[in-house]
Amino acid sequence: MANYVIKEMPEGMGNGKKGRIFPKMQVYTEFDYEKVVELIHTNSPAFSQATIRGVLDTLGVVMKDYLPMGHTMKIDNLGVFSLALEFADEKAETGTQQNASEPKTKYRHVKVKGVNFKVDKKLIKAINKENSFERIASNPSPRSPYSLEERQQRALQHIDKHGFITLQEYANLSRLSYSTASRELSRLVADPNSGIKAKGAGSHKVWVRNI
Repeated sequence: MANYVIKEMPEGMGNGKKGRIFPKMQVYTEFDYEKVVELIHTNSPAFSQATIRGVLDTLGVVMKDYLPMGHTMKIDNLGVFSLALEFADEKAETGTQQNASEPKTKYRHVKVKGVNFKVDKKLIKAINKENSFERIASNPSPRSPYSLEERQQRALQHIDKHGFITLQEYANLSRLSYSTASRELSRLVADPNSGIKAKGAGSHKVWVRNI
């Protein structure tokens, strides 16, 4: 079951004078690239993780090459990708003309603002069919009950007992989200005094004593 919270738009925004309320998805974890590869492999084990990485990396390259050529990219059951542009000239962005005699339509330099994504309605329908949403009173606090030093010591104790610690184990042990735990381990590895270093790569990556 998915959770959501009720938010209120600040006054002055939206159509009404009073802030409009709206539901917002409660997000607990941001899966990184390696976790996405792992999840795809779990759902389709016939494809190796190396193959999945190759496809995802190549998709990024194809989008980089073909979206600027005026193409959109449709992936069934996911959605359509297209480029969004903006003026590169700040004065053109604000509508200010450098010369009053210049027409507004005079050629300006543009750049990519972002990538638009229009979701496939079949994906929305499938999500609604397979899930129900429950309201929670407020956002649960993502703060760990342990200090950074305590989390570091708990990780080292786990490593001493088991020989290594995984990302998920560190997240569970520290009461952190998956993404927060990942960023924190990266900072610990960068600190030569933490006593922790990374070993392996991808789904086989673990953290061990830095002896």
